[in-house]
Amino acid sequence: MSGLIAIIAGIALIIYAIQHDKKSKDDSKWLKDWGFWVITVIILVIGILNIGNSSPSGIFGTVMFLALLGLLYWRITDRSKKGLHGKPRVLHTLVTILFVVIWLLVLGPVENALNPSSTDSEAKQSESSSTDNDKYVRLDGHKIYYTASKKYSISGSEDTSWPAATADINNVTVYKIESGYTYGSKRGGKKVQGMVAINVKVKALKDIDVNMDSATVSIPSIDEQHDIETKEDWDDQDKGISKSGTLYVPIYKMHSINSIKSLRLKFDCTQQDTDDVDNYDHTYDMTIDLK
Repeated sequence: MSGLIAIIAGIALIIYAIQHDKKSKDDSKWLKDWGFWVITVIILVIGILNIGNSSPSGIFGTVMFLALLGLLYWRITDRSKKGLHGKPRVLHTLVTILFVVIWLLVLGPVENALNPSSTDSEAKQSESSSTDNDKYVRLDGHKIYYTASKKYSISGSEDTSWPAATADINNVTVYKIESGYTYGSKRGGKKVQGMVAINVKVKALKDIDVNMDSATVSIPSIDEQHDIETKEDWDDQDKGISKSGTLYVPIYKMHSINSIKSLRLKFDCTQQDTDDVDNYDHTYDMTIDLK
């Protein structure tokens, strides 16, 4: 838009110059004046370079620059040497200087008013989209809104390598999070683009403790590894009890819900009975392909 304004101004200036020269009876022909063509070419070049700029600040800057060029041309082409009482005429010079000073004074406030900060824009956009979106995951008392999701049912993943318990992954859901969302103080409040939810089942064959707080998930296809968040209290689990829960993994970089091809879940368990020294503790290391 700002570029179009400059191009239209340049074309209008040429048309006006043609009309001026037709009516002019002296030698002051605009089309023969090099200063006129320098100004006109500058205007057209600015218009071409900013043809795709439609920002309010860009339009404001273009209009102000056109006005400045007009004042400068007035100063160059004014051939009046004397004013009242024989004093040099300095009106155009003073007006030009005053215009530049006013432009510099209002430039900062006008730029800030016309271009809200990116953080504010993202927050408003996120707030607006969240209001219209009823798809979210609730975690740590917050609603994490998502725009797309894909759920994988997992079969044949049961891990029986430890005689004190078995572990199984029931399903994995991948979420594409709304743009601009930040999550987790221990992650430094970084923006996340996705979330993975892993539903895990642990069946205790003996009295055990499940240390899910230290669990990690690595995702090779996007080169990320993270700690997990969970709503459940996993610690103490008696013999014969099965417990299922969902592990949440915020993802920093995820272009689409199909970006994640596989994941590797690791978590530790220990027996409450310390007599079984050989099988007292165990680390589950489970790799799942998402198909």
